[in-house]
Amino acid sequence: MTKGWLSADLWIIGAGFIAAMHVGKLPPAVSALQIELSISLVQAGLLLSLIQGAGMVSALALGSYVEKIGLKRCVLIGLLLLSVASAVGAFSHSMQALFISRIVEGFGFLLVTLSAPAYIRQLVPIEQLHAKIGLWSSYMGTGVGLSLLLAPFLIESLGWQSLWLLLALLSLLLCLVIWKWVPKTSPVAKHIAIAELVTSTLKHPPAWCLAFIFAMYTGQWFTLIGFLPTIYQHNMISLKVAGLLTAMVALSNAIGTSVCGLLLQRGFSSKTLVQFGFSVLLVCAFTFYTMQNQLPFMLQYALVFSFSMFGGLVAATILSQSLHFAVKPIAISATVGLILQVSAISQFLLPPAVAGIVSMTASWFWVGILMASLSAIGIVVTQYLFKAASAQ
Repeated sequence: MTKGWLSADLWIIGAGFIAAMHVGKLPPAVSALQIELSISLVQAGLLLSLIQGAGMVSALALGSYVEKIGLKRCVLIGLLLLSVASAVGAFSHSMQALFISRIVEGFGFLLVTLSAPAYIRQLVPIEQLHAKIGLWSSYMGTGVGLSLLLAPFLIESLGWQSLWLLLALLSLLLCLVIWKWVPKTSPVAKHIAIAELVTSTLKHPPAWCLAFIFAMYTGQWFTLIGFLPTIYQHNMISLKVAGLLTAMVALSNAIGTSVCGLLLQRGFSSKTLVQFGFSVLLVCAFTFYTMQNQLPFMLQYALVFSFSMFGGLVAATILSQSLHFAVKPIAISATVGLILQVSAISQFLLPPAVAGIVSMTASWFWVGILMASLSAIGIVVTQYLFKAASAQ
């Protein structure tokens, strides 16, 4: 435990929040970047997706090394990378420099998010684990939501560089706090066979099931958040109000994940929580996309808000189950790596697929069918995962 008013695990959870704030800082700054650095819309889109690039190509491999390098050391390195890259990005005067800084931020984000679940598992008593993992699972919704709330005011008054520098400073300060006060966990033998760890994880069907289920959710959430500006523009919502509304949607996800952790702590069925979450996603996404032109704005927003909040049930449960379904305890970070890698691919591929469907059909109807189908697949794979587990 720390010498102070926060326990050690909460500092690690805070590292996840800060890491996700780096993800969420870019969307509100796109307009300013386009003006100051002459970045095109396509280049802005690439900047948005670059932070997922590290996860797409290296999450499993990097996750397999995390235990060997050391969980605390990986969190510290991740925060340092985020701090340095964000500071360098703030002083970038070219598109290329900003691209490079964003890629480095991606690796920093990945190191923090790969290490934290296994680290938290070792820091907290077993009876508190579900609640703490549920709180950890809110890192993306909380971090992105906080960035979306802060960004418009900072960018308007001080410029986008102020947001980059603020997050660089916060990352550095948290790095120093964790270095000073958060204890190391039990060291792992240095002779870990990384290739064997990767191979055993890839050959473990439950790990693939968890990754696939998580991807069915994250791709949808990322796409829905990304296309929220379309409903705001259609309803003549101002930019500042749009930022606030989007932040509330992101933060609603944090509410869902935190509540889910408490429900798991009280013994609620993991399978039921995931399948109920996907059922709500199915109804909300299908209704939102297929009836977008018929529904009043407030009902559209209620559907999006509910989608994000109940999606938290899926996120928290799957990340919690990664601790139990890993092929062995030392493979937890590798399993989380596989989950994040498949998830990153989903988040990278689904938005352009949706844009393509809308361009070809001039309608959102088939997007609703696609999203409902992804939730239905999530329900089926969840049923298979827990049925296979109970049969063992």
